[in-house]
Amino acid sequence: MAYLTSSGAADRAEIRRLGSLYDLLSAFARAKTMPDIYDAALASLAAATDSDRSALLLFNCGGESRVEASRKLSPDCINALNGYSPWPLGTRDARPIIVPDAPAEPGLSHCRKEFVRDNVHSVAFVPVELDKGVFGGLLLCYPGLDECSENELTVAQLIASHLALAISRTRAESALGESERRLQSILENSPAVVFLKDLQGRYTLVNRRFEELFHLSSTDIVGKTDMSLFEPAVAEYVTATDRQVLETQQPLTVQEEIRYRDGSSRTYLTVKFPIEDSRGAISGVGGIAADVTEHKKLESTSTHVAAIVESSDDAIISKDLNGIVTSWNKSAERIFGYSAEEMVGKPIATLAAPDLISEMPGILDRIRLGQRVDHYETRRRTKDGRIIDVSLTVSPVRDTSGRVTGASKIARDITERRRTERELAVLLKREKAARKTAELLNRVGPLLASELSLSKVVQSVTDVATELVGAEFGSFFHNVVNEKGESYMLYTLSGVPRERFEQFPMPRNTEVFAPTFRGEAIVRSDDITRDPRYGKNSPHFGMPEGHLPVRSYLAAPVTSRSGEVLGGLFFGHSAPGIFTEQDESLISGIAAQAAIAMDNALLFEKTQFAQKQLSRSNEELRRANQDLETFAYSASHDLQEPLRTVIVTTQFLHRRYADKLPSEAKPLLSTIVSAAQRTESLIRDVLAYAMASKQDREVPQLIDSNKALNLALRDLEVLITESSAKVSRDVLPSVRAHPNRLAQLFANIIGNALKYHGPEPPRVHVSAYQTDGFWQFSITDNGIGIEPTYAGQIFSLFKRLHSQEEYPGSGIGLALCVRIVEQYGGRIWLERSAPGEGSTFCFTLPAVPKSRAE
Repeated sequence: MAYLTSSGAADRAEIRRLGSLYDLLSAFARAKTMPDIYDAALASLAAATDSDRSALLLFNCGGESRVEASRKLSPDCINALNGYSPWPLGTRDARPIIVPDAPAEPGLSHCRKEFVRDNVHSVAFVPVELDKGVFGGLLLCYPGLDECSENELTVAQLIASHLALAISRTRAESALGESERRLQSILENSPAVVFLKDLQGRYTLVNRRFEELFHLSSTDIVGKTDMSLFEPAVAEYVTATDRQVLETQQPLTVQEEIRYRDGSSRTYLTVKFPIEDSRGAISGVGGIAADVTEHKKLESTSTHVAAIVESSDDAIISKDLNGIVTSWNKSAERIFGYSAEEMVGKPIATLAAPDLISEMPGILDRIRLGQRVDHYETRRRTKDGRIIDVSLTVSPVRDTSGRVTGASKIARDITERRRTERELAVLLKREKAARKTAELLNRVGPLLASELSLSKVVQSVTDVATELVGAEFGSFFHNVVNEKGESYMLYTLSGVPRERFEQFPMPRNTEVFAPTFRGEAIVRSDDITRDPRYGKNSPHFGMPEGHLPVRSYLAAPVTSRSGEVLGGLFFGHSAPGIFTEQDESLISGIAAQAAIAMDNALLFEKTQFAQKQLSRSNEELRRANQDLETFAYSASHDLQEPLRTVIVTTQFLHRRYADKLPSEAKPLLSTIVSAAQRTESLIRDVLAYAMASKQDREVPQLIDSNKALNLALRDLEVLITESSAKVSRDVLPSVRAHPNRLAQLFANIIGNALKYHGPEPPRVHVSAYQTDGFWQFSITDNGIGIEPTYAGQIFSLFKRLHSQEEYPGSGIGLALCVRIVEQYGGRIWLERSAPGEGSTFCFTLPAVPKSRAE
């Protein structure tokens, strides 16, 4: 029998493969584009296998396989591979394909010339697939014939599986992001008001149009009800129609007049509809509303529309050179509120705004000179005292001789336009601020997702958050408590040099800082120096002399997913009232992202340390196992010789002096011989067990398991004959194993079936079938059976369920079987058994791919 020993080179190769897989997962986590993912997969192949060239082929939308990425393959070889795939698109449960001699393979004849030119003599195709089947493949190229090993193929399959998941995830994220951006764009740019409410009538979503028309921000609206936003009568009507939608579970179209608390009102045509959650249950009310206020006004003033259309929407007024009104149309009445009877014969200065009375004489002076005033924007006062914005066009009126006798004025009310312009300016300012916020958040998100250095994560968060809220400086204090329970370490600083803090003590567990370090809530103060919690602690009772001036104060705890407070983000500004509720919300979100990123960074550091510890432990375990095997082997050999001496000597005494010994001594000699023989058998079994854990020098070959079974039955021939046993079998497969080891496996299990039999002659049947990449062997007998309670114990070393007198044995046989099966990557178990009903033992061995077996 030949034995294998562990190879340091094999260990290093395994470590290299594990390292490459770990690097691959890290690269996938950092990858931002598909090419990044492709390059990471090919780089991992190069690191984990001996393939010196590789390529990734993916099916395009037309169903054609194309080379998306390659490594060290010539352009001619890539062009030749385009359009080729060993599996059709969508193939399920595809198996890897190894081509030992690629140039000679008929199916690759179109690549023969390019393969020879690129020094490619053997290749392996590994499918890239998900639930819908194959959508691509990895190509591994080797300079020699049949160079792809089983281990390399296994690693390549793992890489292909991770690659498939990464491609699928990236495609899904891209599609989801695009869908969300489109929906958000539709909502934010819709001219209609859009809103959602929950079952309690609380707003959960409003769009930009809602904010514009109601002059409220989403933070002022979300979470509130109509009762807190509108007049009670209006709120009661709105909630009543909401209830009607929820009760009928049908859409409803209503006309609602919303009266604001300032007395103004607008009319909306609203379509309300029930909202369902993912389970189909009604979870709230949605609505889309159009502002029909102006339309209603036009309806209410329909009698005036005809006159306005016939003349003009603008006020048309005439006056003499003294500024006395001589004509006044309907539009003038509408804009300024005075009737024609009230204004004709009165001075135009009646309309002057209080601060612009001197403006009108200047306009008349220009008219007297025959000059025209075009689109002059100013303000005028209406009859009810309102000041409105108007655009004036004033032209001189001449008599038949051309002399200027008066003026004609067209006045257009531009109050709404000017208000819109002012609102637009405010919106543009808000948009600019929102864009800056989005840019900063977009910058910090990917950074936190990919960065695994704790110091870089914390510094980046501090820098971005400081800029985001407009603080003069920001800092992160790590939550480290000294023996007094009140000291915290400065971790990062942004906005000012670090030297500005070095001369001052660190924050202590005072009333101002404690809520943050305890993770209770965000603290925001317009003027921290006026906060009742400020200045209560000695020796400074506030900020030390020379400290950065702080009036506006904002602080947020950073709490990990486990609930541990990692520290706090602190921001300051020398002016009061700088930080807003929006800043508070932004910092809350950033603190949450920072906590996740810090958790990931800390976990990465712990993982790195654990990997080193695991590597060290594995090496120590390998050396311990090697020492243990050497000891078992040596001890077994050294113990056999004295035992044989004991047996021979005792047998000699029995033969020579049996007649001279007292009658009670003879059984003692028999007991000594029996015990020594059992001990010798036990030592042989221990030696066999120790050797089963050692690797044979020869690589296991593809063998016929029927022949291994024949070897086992030959060794059991005497026992089979003595027990009148019958052993049957199905046709058994070929597997990759050592013949003697597989025969030993069969012999131990079948030998137990022959030994532990009942009154009937033993009947044993051996069968095998393929499942999930393994051959499962089953050995069924009609023996005495085993209590299911002991199904796990029987495979342990020296575990016996019967006394030596009932059934002799060492209790090592099944433990030896476990060692043999696990050596080849399989497992062994008791499938079925019960007292008096026989047993079925099963074990698995990896199946050899069909292309390799042939």
